[in-house]
Amino acid sequence: MRKFFLRSQVTPYVILFIERDGSTYMISLLTSHPQIQSVYERFAVMKQKGASGEDQIEWARRFFSPPLVTKYGAVGFKTKLVDILDKSSFMQLLIEKKVRIIQMQRRNQVKAVVSRINARRLHDVTGNWNLYNEKERLPAFEIDPQVFHQYLLERIQADEELTNFTKKLNLPTLKMVYEDLLINRDQVLSKVFDFLGVDPFPVEGKTLKNTSDDLREVVLNFEQIRSKYLGTPFESMFDEVLV
Repeated sequence: MRKFFLRSQVTPYVILFIERDGSTYMISLLTSHPQIQSVYERFAVMKQKGASGEDQIEWARRFFSPPLVTKYGAVGFKTKLVDILDKSSFMQLLIEKKVRIIQMQRRNQVKAVVSRINARRLHDVTGNWNLYNEKERLPAFEIDPQVFHQYLLERIQADEELTNFTKKLNLPTLKMVYEDLLINRDQVLSKVFDFLGVDPFPVEGKTLKNTSDDLREVVLNFEQIRSKYLGTPFESMFDEVLV
C-alpha cells in the first residue's frame, strides 16, 4: 500500500445521508482503512454547540485543505442535510473543492422508520444511537400506528430532498444502498475504495445491527401496523427479509 500522498492526490469526500442508512457502520469501516480519514457528524456537533453556518463552512474548508504530504489518500466526513446550516455555501464549497459524494440510501423505507424508533429506544437507555454491545440489545416492542405513519411520511420527504440536493451538485456521486451493504459488503466496499482512489484493505466496522431484518421479531404489533398498508408499495417492505 502507498504510505504517502501529495495534496493533489487526495480525494475529498462527503457522505450524505438521512438516518438509519448504515452511515455510522460505513464510516467505522472507512476509519479502519489506513489511507482514509473519516470524521463522524462534526456539523451536528457544531450545530448543537451553537455554531453558525459560517463556522461550519470554515471548518470544512480547513478540513478539505490537507498538508502538502499526507498519509491519507481520501479525507471526508458524514452529515445529514438537516445539520447543514448554510446549504448554499456548503454546495459552493463542495463544487469548489471538487468533493466526491457518497449518497447513502435505503430502499426499504418501512425498515428505516422502525430502525429510527428502535434507535431512539436504545439512546434513551444507553445514550448511544447505535448498538455496540450485544448485551445492550433491547427486547421487541409495540409501535404507535400514528407515530409510524408520521415518520414514514417524513422519511419519504427526506429521501426526495436528499436526492434533489445531490442532483444539484452535479459532482461525482456514488449511491450506496444499505441493503446492498448488508448482503454484498465486500463488493460494495470495493466500489467505495475505487471511487475514493485508495487501495483495497480488509476493513472492519464497530457497530452491530440493532434491528432484526425480520420485523416480526422486533415489532410486537407487526400485523396491526402492516394491515394499514395492504395493497400499497409498502406492503412488501414489511415482509422483506434479506439476512
